[in-house]
Amino acid sequence: MAATTSEITDLDSLQSYCTERNLAIRVNQLDGPEAAELKPYHWKWTDIEPAVIGASKVVRLATSAGDLGGTVRRVMHMVNPRNPKGANVPLRLGVQCVLPGEQAISHRHTAGATRFVIKGSPHAYTLVDGEPFPLEDGDFITTPHLNFHGHSNESDDYVLWLDGLDGRYSSLGARWTEDWPEPYEPVRHDRIGRSADILGGHLRLASHREIQHPDGPRVRHSGAEHPPGFRYAWTQVSATFRAMKESEDEPDPFDCYSVTYSHPITGGPTFPTVACEMTILTPGFKGKPHRHNSTVIYHAFRGRGVMIADGERFEWSKGDFIELPAWTTHRHENPSGEDAFLYGFTYWPAQKTLGQYYFEELA
Repeated sequence: MAATTSEITDLDSLQSYCTERNLAIRVNQLDGPEAAELKPYHWKWTDIEPAVIGASKVVRLATSAGDLGGTVRRVMHMVNPRNPKGANVPLRLGVQCVLPGEQAISHRHTAGATRFVIKGSPHAYTLVDGEPFPLEDGDFITTPHLNFHGHSNESDDYVLWLDGLDGRYSSLGARWTEDWPEPYEPVRHDRIGRSADILGGHLRLASHREIQHPDGPRVRHSGAEHPPGFRYAWTQVSATFRAMKESEDEPDPFDCYSVTYSHPITGGPTFPTVACEMTILTPGFKGKPHRHNSTVIYHAFRGRGVMIADGERFEWSKGDFIELPAWTTHRHENPSGEDAFLYGFTYWPAQKTLGQYYFEELA
């Protein structure tokens, strides 16, 4: 017999009725709880580095996909203690460490990943789609979604880099993972520089080879340009900044000079979901206050400076991190006598696509 509204007389009976039928009712009240407010936070590198190096001593890398006693990746994540428990934090960066002689096994997954090198070596590599990308200080490397990737350190010292993933958006649909079929992916030194030869200067082959889906070739992509893995060498980035200053380009009143690591095929943002950027604050720069509807996690690559966020003053130096929540009024300063460099990881590309990106210049 069909149910009637006579069974529902108050909130308790409404709840009981819905529970029995796998339904849920949400009542929005005007005086209900407000959304959790996220706060900016500053981590000092002097606190982070000992934890990262200490973890490398006690956490062993797995030697194969079936090695349950080891970890696939050794990554140290920062946790903002000012955010409420269970807060929906949209971005997360982690510091990954690989010791001399170690190799992190290869796999692939739905999420795209980025690597910014803190401490590197020309003899340490991230493997992307069969190409070894050298990991030198300040280099930036992309691992687009569903590309096989691993890490190998053939140097005599540890290497460190920042991992950034676009998992928030890649998890909107089904997710896939796949392990490399052998214990270790071979490091093909003869393939070093292959992507730069093909795609450098925004040149590319007429038909860039698409990746094959884990479920086989019958699974087809939507048709959007899928980027290959790519390495943006620090020598190129620093030369770009030097050219900008030498040509007397007018600095931005808010961020001084900034560049985005662009999609090597389309010239757009790094990924359709996230943008990775480098900002240089010249000596004496005092930026104007502004805010935008995208969270940014900053890493101080070189130099020192100041970020004033919602009236709080964060004095940062080399290696530090600052988490800047969306819609936080902030400005940058460089009171020192040398250039300061900030690497930024943010998701404005996805927000622009969804029509949710806003910004305001406050002075």
